[in-house]
Amino acid sequence: MATIVRGLSRLTKTNPVSRTISTSSRVFAAKEPLNIDTVTHTGQVWDKEDYRNARFVGGKKLVNPNFAIDLIAEDPVVVCKRRNVSSNSGGALGHPRVFINLDKPEVSVCGYSGRKFIQAKYYDPAVHGPSITYEQYLAEMEAIKS
Repeated sequence: MATIVRGLSRLTKTNPVSRTISTSSRVFAAKEPLNIDTVTHTGQVWDKEDYRNARFVGGKKLVNPNFAIDLIAEDPVVVCKRRNVSSNSGGALGHPRVFINLDKPEVSVCGYSGRKFIQAKYYDPAVHGPSITYEQYLAEMEAIKS
């Protein structure tokens, strides 16, 4: 302990530490970002005077134009001949296997991946849009795994 104190006292005596302190009173005017009113996927928009806009001063508000809900809506409906099907999005980061009941005459949606499934006897191309078969869906998932 005594050696540490002696070492510190020698340091301060021979090499004084100096700090520079800025006394400038200049205030920098920040430019207002051009896209501060860009709407996010949740519809998040604030007033010009809202304090939460401070995070975008001197920077841009980055909003991904590819909203997940729109990308999922573009997926084709998986038409199945069976009453129960399984969904697992494949790959190491996929979701667990879930079983979906297709007894109702409507599109059933996987809660994890958002994939849409319907039984073949209830499928109408005019109402449900483009489709793939369940076998094609399984082939897609196998391709993702490898």
